[in-house]
Amino acid sequence: MAKALATGSRPNSTTGAAPAAAVLSWTQSLLLAAFGAALLALAFPPVSLSILAWIALAPLCLVCMRAASGGQAFWSGYVAGAIFFGADCPWVAYTVRRYGGLSRPEAVLVFILFLALVGVFFALFTWIGYGLCRWAPLPWLTLPALWTAIEFLRTYVPLGGFPWDLVGYSQANHAGFMLSVTVAGVYGAGFLIALENAVLADAASHFSGWFSQAPRRGARTAWAWPVAPAITWFLVVGFASFPFDPPRLQPTTLRAVLVQPDANANAVWSDAAFARYLRRMAKLSQPGPRLRDDAPALVLWPESPAPLEYAPEPQLQASVAGLTRSNNLELLFGETALLHPSAPPGQQDPINAARLIQPDGLPGPRYAKRHLVPFGEYVPLPAWLRRWTGVRAMVSQVGDFVPGHQRTLFHLPAAAGKNSGNVRPYTFGALICYESIFPALARQEVHAGAQWLVNLSDDGWYGNSAARPQGLLMARVRAMENRRWLLRDTNNGITAIIDPFGRVRARLPMGGVAALRGHFAARSGQTFYTEHGDWLPWLCTIFVGLMALAGGLRHRFRRV
Repeated sequence: MAKALATGSRPNSTTGAAPAAAVLSWTQSLLLAAFGAALLALAFPPVSLSILAWIALAPLCLVCMRAASGGQAFWSGYVAGAIFFGADCPWVAYTVRRYGGLSRPEAVLVFILFLALVGVFFALFTWIGYGLCRWAPLPWLTLPALWTAIEFLRTYVPLGGFPWDLVGYSQANHAGFMLSVTVAGVYGAGFLIALENAVLADAASHFSGWFSQAPRRGARTAWAWPVAPAITWFLVVGFASFPFDPPRLQPTTLRAVLVQPDANANAVWSDAAFARYLRRMAKLSQPGPRLRDDAPALVLWPESPAPLEYAPEPQLQASVAGLTRSNNLELLFGETALLHPSAPPGQQDPINAARLIQPDGLPGPRYAKRHLVPFGEYVPLPAWLRRWTGVRAMVSQVGDFVPGHQRTLFHLPAAAGKNSGNVRPYTFGALICYESIFPALARQEVHAGAQWLVNLSDDGWYGNSAARPQGLLMARVRAMENRRWLLRDTNNGITAIIDPFGRVRARLPMGGVAALRGHFAARSGQTFYTEHGDWLPWLCTIFVGLMALAGGLRHRFRRV
């Protein structure tokens, strides 16, 4: 095996000397990267072998430490990214084919382009990591910071970001380790996982038989080197193994009804069909018995293909007003509305929204979805390029949606009856569909005063793929980060009630018409993450930037 290694030089991270060091061949580098990506994909649903995340990044870190060139590191990372997202997100091809009006070859081409786009993030990690490892004194500490900075970048670019299945999500079932997300969000969990992997990679790089030509570290003996990273490794693994049993929660005195209508995206909505749909929804929305004779029940209707728009639909207005008044409940439902209904076609500005109907039957606030799905709810291309490519939004019946620009807090009366005006109402926030994968949106709602969160979604776009359990996984982490109950209502699964520690207290099976009745609680107080936001990824980004700048200056002065 040693004969297969190319020989290069790597500056000694302690002395600055450049003794001969073992480097990876192209074959070894590509195989390592591919192996790590495959392990990482297996850590997420549907397989969910979460323990694999603790070794999956080590091969990528080894590529950073021992690649023969920056180009080798870059392309190895690119292959890893394509493999990971190809295995983790095959539902992209299904979605664009079924709802985007594409043929099978066209859908495959779009999927390849998608992999080419998102694979860049893994390539950036290995390429920048290679450069930093040429001279950085502590690669096992620098690489986790770089990984966290890259995941943070992926949250916001391109096209608004795609933070799907960040590595920290893989540990959602481990309550002790996930205490980290209350401090630094899902990025904090990811940083610790990357740190443990980087220590393993550094140890393998220096002490495994495969890398037997690795340089000695100055005058120190081999056993003296690993003290700091070894202590770090045991601390991280010890924390990850912490046997934490979440405490008992306060009484769950509030009632919720989460309606799962299983509306067909291809249905033809005649007046009769719409009337039947409303009658069925009203029947499913009947609340269960009260725990206490005070607060109205909260009923949720999800984002769905049904043509719900409150303002121009007297039939809908009468139905929801009768439902809320006769049952003393509050209704939040997903609707497709027009900001400017009287404007000419193409200028009406459709929005994907959540509309509140109060217990007295009158409309309350409306929240417009702020983070739209590119190529699903809008096409991020100029008009001439759309015509040339034939690309259109999958939700084509209304044209491009426009995003909302502000959060909206909803209120649930804390008591019913004539004295209810003297009692301060409860406050909650809403996330629509894809918004639940963005940590900052949920955090902002809770920071503004939300006592629980609601997620209205139509996951039917994904078919019976792993995207549904993956979406539930990420919603669970939103609840953990902010220590809030999260009510996740979907069109056809997975509908669930999630407690502040990410535990699924009740859920409905995927598919089928049903209603989930359960109880939850309003909570106050804020976690460190809710209060301070994404401090860790910003810190990692600044640190990596300074390290890269220092490396560039060092290289320039050495040339002079």
